[in-house]
Amino acid sequence: MFLKKLEIKGFKSFAEEMNIEFVPGVNAVVGPNGSGKSNVSDGIRWVLGEQSARSLRGSKMEDIIFAGSDSRRALNVAEVTLVLDNQDQFMDLDYNEVSVTRKLFRTGESEYLINRQPCRRKDIVDLFMDSGMGKEGFSIIGQGRVEEVLSSKPEERRAIFEEAAGVLKYKQRKSQAEKKLTETQDNLNRVEDILNELEGQVEPLKEQASMAKDYLAKKEELEEKDIALTVSEIETKHEQWKDLQETVKHFEESKQKIEQKLQLEENNLASVQSKAAEIDDSISALQDKLVSTSERLEKEEGRRRLLEERGKNAGEKKEEWENRLKEITEKMEQSKQEWDIQKERLQQKKQRVGELEAKLSEIRNNWNAYKESRMEEIESLKSEYIERLNEQAAIRNEEKYLSEQKAQLTQKHGSLNDDNDTYVKERAEAKNKLNEWQTLKNQAQEDYDGEKAAFKELQQRLDVHNSEVEQKEKKLYDAYRYVDQTRSRLHVLEEMEADYSGFFQGVKEVLKARKSSLDGVVGAVAELIEVPKDYTTAVETALGGALQHVVTETEKDARQAIQYLKSRQKGRATFLPADVIRTRYLSKEIKHKMETMQGFITVGADALTVDKNYKHIIDHLLGQVVFADSLEAANMMAKASNYKVRIVTLDGNVVNPGGSMTGGAAKQQKSQLLGRQHELEELRKKYADMQEKTETLEQQVQSLKQQREKMKNQLEECRERGEKARDELERANEGMTKAEAELNRANSRLSLFDKESASLEEEQEKLHNREKVLLENKDSVAEKLESLENQISSLEKVEKERGEKLETLQAEETELKVELATAKEAASNEQEQAERLKRQYEDESSQKEKLTKDIALLDEQLSSMNGGSGDVNTDIEEIRAEKQRLTDEMTQLRRDRVEGSDEAERLKGTIQQLTHERNEKQQAYHDNQIEMNRLDVELDTRLQRLQETYEISFDRAKANYRLVEEPEEARKKIKLIKMGIDELGNVNLGAIEEYERVYERVSFLSDQRNDLLQAQSSLYEVIQEMDDEMIKRFSETFDAIRAHFQETFTELFGGGQADLHLTNPGELLHTGVDIVARPPGKKRQHLSLLSGGEKALTAIALLFSIVKEKPVPFCVLDEVEAALDEANVSRFAKYLQTFSQTTQFIVISHRKPTMEEADVLYGITMEESGVSRMVSVKLDETEELMDTVQ
Repeated sequence: MFLKKLEIKGFKSFAEEMNIEFVPGVNAVVGPNGSGKSNVSDGIRWVLGEQSARSLRGSKMEDIIFAGSDSRRALNVAEVTLVLDNQDQFMDLDYNEVSVTRKLFRTGESEYLINRQPCRRKDIVDLFMDSGMGKEGFSIIGQGRVEEVLSSKPEERRAIFEEAAGVLKYKQRKSQAEKKLTETQDNLNRVEDILNELEGQVEPLKEQASMAKDYLAKKEELEEKDIALTVSEIETKHEQWKDLQETVKHFEESKQKIEQKLQLEENNLASVQSKAAEIDDSISALQDKLVSTSERLEKEEGRRRLLEERGKNAGEKKEEWENRLKEITEKMEQSKQEWDIQKERLQQKKQRVGELEAKLSEIRNNWNAYKESRMEEIESLKSEYIERLNEQAAIRNEEKYLSEQKAQLTQKHGSLNDDNDTYVKERAEAKNKLNEWQTLKNQAQEDYDGEKAAFKELQQRLDVHNSEVEQKEKKLYDAYRYVDQTRSRLHVLEEMEADYSGFFQGVKEVLKARKSSLDGVVGAVAELIEVPKDYTTAVETALGGALQHVVTETEKDARQAIQYLKSRQKGRATFLPADVIRTRYLSKEIKHKMETMQGFITVGADALTVDKNYKHIIDHLLGQVVFADSLEAANMMAKASNYKVRIVTLDGNVVNPGGSMTGGAAKQQKSQLLGRQHELEELRKKYADMQEKTETLEQQVQSLKQQREKMKNQLEECRERGEKARDELERANEGMTKAEAELNRANSRLSLFDKESASLEEEQEKLHNREKVLLENKDSVAEKLESLENQISSLEKVEKERGEKLETLQAEETELKVELATAKEAASNEQEQAERLKRQYEDESSQKEKLTKDIALLDEQLSSMNGGSGDVNTDIEEIRAEKQRLTDEMTQLRRDRVEGSDEAERLKGTIQQLTHERNEKQQAYHDNQIEMNRLDVELDTRLQRLQETYEISFDRAKANYRLVEEPEEARKKIKLIKMGIDELGNVNLGAIEEYERVYERVSFLSDQRNDLLQAQSSLYEVIQEMDDEMIKRFSETFDAIRAHFQETFTELFGGGQADLHLTNPGELLHTGVDIVARPPGKKRQHLSLLSGGEKALTAIALLFSIVKEKPVPFCVLDEVEAALDEANVSRFAKYLQTFSQTTQFIVISHRKPTMEEADVLYGITMEESGVSRMVSVKLDETEELMDTVQ
């Protein structure tokens, strides 16, 4: 593989798209300082997954996008693509050419592509991991990286060796395994926590589930009976509804007949009413004329009457007003007299009120004299009297109490004497019991110690047996794990075989299509042959790509298969048509010569088994190939055959016709095609053997477990005997404790008796003294009570007399108050009457003055009304004649209107009768309709209840449930079931499902715990395997690079010595790498003491040493020789050519010796400020370019 092309656009100073097509060998990118040639190296590093902006000589990742110049605007995206030639399948991709692309947008978004297909950065990193070409690999040495490699810490320098050793993928897998191990432990902890919680829920849920099942059974019975009863009720009500439907139908028909008659009569009435309306209109018009005529007549007659009336009224009014004037004059005189009388009566009333108020004031003064009372003094004496009574009662109670206490003390004294005899007897019994329990305790202690020793011995034996069981179980567990691993591997290999894994894309497509689309495809060569295990490597080496050649029956079948691949663009394949392939053999002379030589094994075609129908194909492929046991033997055979035969050794070395040789270590140690079948057969055999071994181990474990159970039973029996002995010992101890307590209690009681006896005598003395004091207090209280009674009696008599006098005064005061109020009321009335008379006199005076003026005015009007009345009488006669004619015409119309009204009334009577009949029918229809609706609602309610409550239709319920013959009995039964359900109380219906769920969850989590424990063990083994593999690879690689470094350093420096050392050889997983060097003519010293050029050349020597051990497809060197002098640069440049056959070099340089050794030169210039371009370099311009660059 090699770097074929680099495409850059918008990256750093490359504003325009630039394509650099590289060739195998040494490629030099040259240009003046600041032209942007190092950006080529940065672009390669970036596309391989570099995430550090500092490593790309920027402060942030957006700095790599072209930022613009004086004449160009900034771009928004940077894109770099590497195109790699992959014809040797160095990369594990089924493509001859692989492109890797990375894009960065100024918005911060990134894109990664492999062969123009979107992917992740991780996919690109994984693609180049452990190839030496990753972003951390040793294939890209940029500016300053040489100094960095040498000056970095030994632990950091280790990364280069890890990349060369190919352990990065193992470190990554180990890290993933450790992460999974942590996750597994976390999951295991969570599972343990959940299990502990769930196991405590199982039993309560089991009980709840049992109750819930009982509830559901009753619920089911209730549902069955309720549905049956509901269906029966629906049937009954439906029959009632159908009967009502017939009745409603009858009423509907009757109502319709009546409505037809009613409609006919209403039409007749409408006709009569229409005619009457016409007459009414005529009457109305005539009435208007008559009214108008009457109004005219009344108007004229009114004019005449008005004139007559006015004259008459004026005379009468004058006479009336004159009489009224006379009356008012008389009233005024009378009112004046009454007013004077009323004023005198008012004065008398006011004088009486004054007298009464003076008398009432006198009575109130007498009241104040008797107002003060001695009730407070009486109440005070009564309170004191009550206190003395209470004191007297307390003394009596105290006397009673003392008497009772004396009796109790006498009784106690007698009882104490009786108890003393009892306590003496109890003390003797307690001493005897204590002796008996001590004897029992000694025997129980002896039994317990014996059983305890026996239990300990049995426990030790059981522990030894458990250890044996655990060892066997571990072996069984290991066997299970191995069986699982083998089964998994078998499954993977079988899937790979079924999916044709390892075959080229085109071959895979043809093999898959042979069962459906393609005829005549026999199979791949690898499928048709059976190879002994010892010959696998040799056959695979000899056949190489021919293992994937496809055998067809005919040439036509091969053409069809090629056309199939071509039309679908599914890849390419090589076909071997069985009807045209010809056999190849060794000549008898050569074959005989080979067979007689030492190291000859067999002819390649004879080393394997194939169907006889296709034997000629294998002869064609391997008929002229010989297998030898060693490379030396192969060389001898090739020489004997005059280098005309291909010789292959069993370990895969080849001597080709013509004398060329191929050999070394294969990249993949395991064959993907031939080796897979061998591995399958071995795994199947091992799988069967391990299953047999597992069964044997299971039987052994089962036998050991049975023995363990017997020992456990013996241990349990011993434990039970020990517990019985311990119980007996504890019972003896308890008995002794009780006996000792009883003895102590008896002694305490006897001691207490003496104290209580002395205390009783002391109390009796105290009671006698208290009796004396009570007698003295009793006499004193009696004397005080008698004195208080006399004082209270005297004061109550005085208070009674004062109360009687106050009552007399109060009665007189009340009487005067009533009389005074009456006098005040009379005075007020007289005042109002006087004022009324005054107002009346003033009103009459005003009326007199007004009437005098009105009479004078009326005299003037009478003189003007005596004029003539005109021609009013003539007009009145003419109007009367017109009115008579209109009256006669109105009479005739009214006669016709009466006749029409009679007919209308008759029709209305008929209509009313028919309406009444219709309403009766309508009411009956409505009542029955309501009843039907009620039944409808009840039916709908029950049908809806069936659907909503039980989710069953009526038809299905009727078909599945028997009708109830006795509804009342069914209702009673339902009531009893409901009571039974109520008695269950709150039922957790989810407990059934919850119990099953929790139980299943517990089982599942137990399995999960076992799986996690197994996974944990597997991960520990995987990590250990990773560590072992990394140690092995690192150690082997380090030793090889160390040897190469010692040689390369001497060659580059022309002498001197250098070496690599591990800082911690005991920790190969973490040890650092230190470099010591001794250039020619100098002492051995540390790198930090070397000059810049010596450091650079030492780093280059280390690089070449790594490339020697692990060749990389391409290597980018960015001015690594900048610090070297001319001689060392020339030596460096020539040394590059020694690796150019296996490694492609892209050297960014401005040193002439390096350019001279390059196979191709690429020039980078910056003709436009800030924009880099590539220019073509002709051979005759190379010298000039070199001078320009330098």
